[in-house]
Amino acid sequence: MKQFKLASSIFISTVLLSSTAIAHVSLKGEVMPATATALYNWTGFYAGLNAGVMNHTMNITDTQATSFNATIQQVSNPRFTGGFQAGYRHQLNQTSTSGVYGLEFSTNFSNARFKKEYGSPFALYQLSSENKLTDICLLQLTGGIAADRTLLFLAAGLSWVNITGSTTNLDSIAFFNSFNVSKQELGTAVGGGIEYAFNETISARLKVDIITPNTYSTSDNTGDNFQISNNIVQGTLGVNYKFA
Repeated sequence: MKQFKLASSIFISTVLLSSTAIAHVSLKGEVMPATATALYNWTGFYAGLNAGVMNHTMNITDTQATSFNATIQQVSNPRFTGGFQAGYRHQLNQTSTSGVYGLEFSTNFSNARFKKEYGSPFALYQLSSENKLTDICLLQLTGGIAADRTLLFLAAGLSWVNITGSTTNLDSIAFFNSFNVSKQELGTAVGGGIEYAFNETISARLKVDIITPNTYSTSDNTGDNFQISNNIVQGTLGVNYKFA
């Protein structure tokens, strides 16, 4: 629910910003037809920097119901993320409204940590669990609609994440010692955003991605298995430079 609210807020902001920008382009064309200039061309290679926030949720399920007989959900607070992106776009034609497609690679770095103790000395179990998300790489196909200098786009493709962490037994009567949740895992990523070009080379954008790494399994020293699933929401503001 927390991730859904975060993604919804960023998406609504994107839609409102895109509507305002496109309306501005249309109004400008109506009021000043005599000073019309050549339409912006989105075709070309580009690279840039971004910064924003990310939210990471990890679910740990005791699949054999022998250790803690539950699913533990670990939700980190929104954390700062920063990185870079590079890609290529092609605009289909030079009209007031045109399709644009391309390919983009991006890398973001963060320090999204979570740590918590579960149970108590008087309960059936007492655990200390922690995890950290540090790196995200995305390779996405992009497609959208350009209205002169304003581009509204969607993105979909592959993800790679680097997650570290472990869960340790604190109880004096050990049913397991610990298990590791560290993993470098592939997955999927879908996103969208809006970008506005200030001139022929510099543009700024707002983008949100929902990243879903593949589910994986781990086991403790007694052979009990645990299923690990992750979900990440990332929202960033970025600046791009388009090469001539």
